[in-house]
Amino acid sequence: MFLAPLFLIAAGLGALIPLALHFMQNKRKVKLPFPTLRFLKAAQKRSASRTRLENILLWLIRTLIMVLLGFAFSMPIIKTGGLGWFGDAPRDIAIIIDASYSMAYKNGNAQIWDNAIEAARSIIEGLKERDRFCIFIARSQPEALIAEPIGNKQEGLARLKTVTFGAGSSQMAPAIEAAAQALKKSQSGYEKEIHVITDNQALPWQGFAHSKMADDASPESKSVVEPGTSVFVLMLGVSNPENTAPFSVAMEPAIVRKGSSAKIKVTSTRTGPPIASAMTLFLDGKEAGRRQVTVPDPASSTGEFTLPSLGVGIHEARIEMPDDNLIIDNSFYFLIDVQERRPSLIVGYKDDALFVRTALVSSFAGLVSMEMVAPDQLTTKKLTDYSSVILCNALPLTGQAIGSVEGYVKAGGLLIVFPGSKATSEDYKAWACLPGVPSTVNLVPTKEAKTTLSWDKPLHPLIRPMQEGLGAAELSVRRKFSWEKVNESAEVLISMGQKHPFLLERSYGSGKVLMFGISAERTWSNFPLSPFFLPLVLQCTEYGSREKPPFLWATDSLALADYFPDLKGAPSMTDPDGKAVQIRSMTEGGKAALIAADLKKPGIYSFAVSADTKAQPAFAVNLPRKESDLTPISEEEIKSLVGIEALHIATDLSSFAKKTQESRVGKTYGEQLLWLVLLLLVIEFIYANKLARRGRDAVLNLKADSAGNLNLSKEAVRST
Repeated sequence: MFLAPLFLIAAGLGALIPLALHFMQNKRKVKLPFPTLRFLKAAQKRSASRTRLENILLWLIRTLIMVLLGFAFSMPIIKTGGLGWFGDAPRDIAIIIDASYSMAYKNGNAQIWDNAIEAARSIIEGLKERDRFCIFIARSQPEALIAEPIGNKQEGLARLKTVTFGAGSSQMAPAIEAAAQALKKSQSGYEKEIHVITDNQALPWQGFAHSKMADDASPESKSVVEPGTSVFVLMLGVSNPENTAPFSVAMEPAIVRKGSSAKIKVTSTRTGPPIASAMTLFLDGKEAGRRQVTVPDPASSTGEFTLPSLGVGIHEARIEMPDDNLIIDNSFYFLIDVQERRPSLIVGYKDDALFVRTALVSSFAGLVSMEMVAPDQLTTKKLTDYSSVILCNALPLTGQAIGSVEGYVKAGGLLIVFPGSKATSEDYKAWACLPGVPSTVNLVPTKEAKTTLSWDKPLHPLIRPMQEGLGAAELSVRRKFSWEKVNESAEVLISMGQKHPFLLERSYGSGKVLMFGISAERTWSNFPLSPFFLPLVLQCTEYGSREKPPFLWATDSLALADYFPDLKGAPSMTDPDGKAVQIRSMTEGGKAALIAADLKKPGIYSFAVSADTKAQPAFAVNLPRKESDLTPISEEEIKSLVGIEALHIATDLSSFAKKTQESRVGKTYGEQLLWLVLLLLVIEFIYANKLARRGRDAVLNLKADSAGNLNLSKEAVRST
């Protein structure tokens, strides 16, 4: 490729000049005043071949000078990107834009995101007529804005206007792989390029350590980026970013009771050198406290606030930290659910639940209250009104009742199961949430009736208070279950003897299930009359006080049944700006489920179970805080992680354009050719002068004696 190809004509014409001069050159004739020329003819014959060789070599040097001079002025270009040597082939370009929320970082007066969109616009506008492009947005999973290469610039520019940065992190490995897959569909003869626009954050590149493009991957699983595809990375971030943000919030205790004291512990995160900062607590829109902290000093980066007395209900709260260059993560939202002590619901018949009812009624200080319902009336109760549901020999239950209880547990409730003699193994198998499936009820021989309970999980919050003052717990057991299956996720908290499970726990959804290995009836054992029956039942019911998470991380979708198990009708939800949140119905496991979509904006979401009810705060949503870590990555680290040979990195748009131009078009070599011409001119000058001296010396060395004889020296013969 040449920038001034017309000079190639001049190079061709110039190459003819030395040839013409070579043919026009007259041979030197030496006139001598004596008649005999035989000696000169002899010398000429001996050196004729050498003379012709020297003249041709001189002609070749002069011809090369003229040709190279013409080439130099035509500005030849040789490509350096491995995409071909000459010519201007059409290109297919895949543009990848980092859409993590760290792109909202302010660099000067503009966000990095705005600069990234402008860079993408510049790339598209700079494409030539036959060039094509596609666009991918790098999020946790790549999003194809334009999935296959197209040539319509206006459509691409219009699509860019609709894109916004997201509420989470981004991953470059899957985005580059998706872009490479799109370029595999390129037509023959098209050059392929991938343009990545991002900030300096290291987090998006960490996925390469586990991707197909890792350096230590096997040759068969190497990068899907085909050989000959160039990857260009434009890093628009700052070299030393600084960011401070609240990282997480924890309530102590997790459940706030009316009239009780509670504390809020707030941890913070920091990118950059330690600084003195502040945390401010807002409750229901009003400032409720302020703490000075040093971030990221582990000893002082945690702020602790004591809650004032709050009424029963859900209270909106947030932690604020001073504004910096990344404003989007300076607030942390959460809800405080202040509860009355809620009753436990006992499901069973009076005789079966006698001892459990007695334990709850006689509880000291009124810590626990209870209600009771027959198994066939369970579906009439709103389970979310209860801190725990206790089944006392209540199986079998209807499918509707089982679904209601399992939904309650999944949403964060506690189910306590005391088995009995009415249920069969098949009745237990109908449940999905139980820690295990009992098979048969076995009679225990009298000589084996006495057994000692062992605390398998002594540090468990349910077991730890039980060990103080009770000593060894002994039982006289008449009947016990044989376990057909214990779920892999279940834990044995208490055992009878060494191996037989007495109390198992399993997490299910956001809630828990506690299941005993013997019944709460006297016909099974003396457990209901033992000194640890009352404290164990009370401990279980208090342990099961329903706890809602104070906040959620931003998400694409949320199953509402996990938080509102009794949800019916047509609910509605609004985001922090008061805009309606889309709620769609989908089938999950053969059942209809309501899904709230696009909960990505940080703040408080309100929820109404129907059009006739008042909206209440339902969720506090926050951006995932790992994205707040703005630790930068170096160019060398990117090249090492990605492992692509044709990888070019730039830190500003001008140098990025230069690198892409050099890879597409190449470097001009006019200057180098002119230096070569100068060198050849020096060689030609020296060589031509040497030949001229030889001819002159040949004439000067011709001598004749007194008799008229011509004497030729060897040097003269050689010169002629």
